[in-house]
Amino acid sequence: MTPAADTEPPLENLRRKATVGAAFTGGAQAFRTILQILSVVVLSRLLSPQDFGLMAMISPLMLFVMLFGQLGLNNAIITAKSISPEQLSTIFWINSGVAAFLGAIFAGSAPLIAWFYNEPGLVAPVLVLAGSILISAISSQHQALINRSMHFGRLALIDVLAGIAGFLAAVVLAVIHPSVWALVASTVVTAVATTIGCWFSSGWRPGRLFRLREAMPMIHFGKGMLGFNIFNFFSRNLDNILIGRFAGAAQLGYYDRAYKLLLFPLSQINQPVGRVVIPILSRLVDQPGRYRAVYVRTVQQLALFTLPGVVFMLVNARYAIPAVLGEHWAPSVPIFVWLGFAALHQPISATTGWLFISQSRTGEFARWGLVVAVTSVAAFLIGLPWGATGVAAAYALSDMFIRMPIVWYWIGRRGPVATRDLIHMAWPHVVSNAIMAVVLYEMLHFRFADIILVDLAVKGAIGLAVSWGVLAIFPRGRAVLADLAGTMGNVLARPARAS
Repeated sequence: MTPAADTEPPLENLRRKATVGAAFTGGAQAFRTILQILSVVVLSRLLSPQDFGLMAMISPLMLFVMLFGQLGLNNAIITAKSISPEQLSTIFWINSGVAAFLGAIFAGSAPLIAWFYNEPGLVAPVLVLAGSILISAISSQHQALINRSMHFGRLALIDVLAGIAGFLAAVVLAVIHPSVWALVASTVVTAVATTIGCWFSSGWRPGRLFRLREAMPMIHFGKGMLGFNIFNFFSRNLDNILIGRFAGAAQLGYYDRAYKLLLFPLSQINQPVGRVVIPILSRLVDQPGRYRAVYVRTVQQLALFTLPGVVFMLVNARYAIPAVLGEHWAPSVPIFVWLGFAALHQPISATTGWLFISQSRTGEFARWGLVVAVTSVAAFLIGLPWGATGVAAAYALSDMFIRMPIVWYWIGRRGPVATRDLIHMAWPHVVSNAIMAVVLYEMLHFRFADIILVDLAVKGAIGLAVSWGVLAIFPRGRAVLADLAGTMGNVLARPARAS
């Protein structure tokens, strides 16, 4: 079967596809973010910090193995000008073979992993999770093809259904048998549901063709992505490994919950939005003005919601976390506050990867990953003597004052988006959210309702109104808000036109 990905959409349809794709993806991610927060709240009350710590010991090692299973080829499929059935089948069999091999190695390493953490109970969960490595690998190419063909609604639906399935599996098992197995079940069920959805939706099936020579250009592209992903792994996951090894499962559990409440939802927003934006930017790379406009417009819309969300959670952390998760999670508060400081620039900085990938600057992307890895690992080691809180503090300070300035300069050295474009985008949001933070801080001692979630919802609505109100003072801010209103109007008008 010839994949639909070979058909390039006309450039005049890109804006429509971007608008519709952003609407589907935004709606799905709003649901996924709510589901993620609900999962954190519910499971934190059903399971102990020790259970989350055990899972957080395994997850980084499993993710490291999965990096090599995909070889960075998904983005090569998404951004390629054209792709043949021979290339697709060859890449599928390479991915699957490597994933099967690595899954077997991961399973065989189960006793070694248990010995490293001094946790004998890790052996059985590692053996089960090894199977999810292959399950995830055999769906990654189908997911990339759906993304390439810009069927963003399908991906959004798959994400939502898989997330629900994983959440329900975790809750059921946590009620029946509260242990790390609830979290293992969530991971496996989510992977299985995603694979079934992608295979059913993509319409593509691998053939028996295997022509390595034809796949070499994509493998070359993937090398840069793989290099960045390896370096990025250490910057994102070595903190968990070090805390788990030297501070124990409970400390790692506190760190993991703080991360899942803050930085993880941000990544879960940026990742699917990147699915929409990267294939569009890759088609506009020879049109700098349109390229810049699409990127700036997308990041501005993201910042409208994500930055106020980060500020709101940061200000209310000391009150909200013990009240919502339970008093036994109070040690997570200082960790959360430090990670919140690092998250303040993430809604913009995390999108620079879209620029590296869509401009085929994967070699530079890998070198930037090395810088991130070296500076992050150094920060982890410096903060480790002070436990999980020390690691979070050292990471946050190095992220804000070292990595952010470097990547903003680096990505703007060449290409359609310059460093000054990032600065011009950011400063109205900095001002509006700083004022929002002051207002929220003054409201800390007020209670609008006895029910904690209602009280937080009211404060969140007030904070968002303040942020957007201040933003409207600036011409750039008014343009962003008007663009949001126009986008929502176009999306809402589509059903009316269809009828």
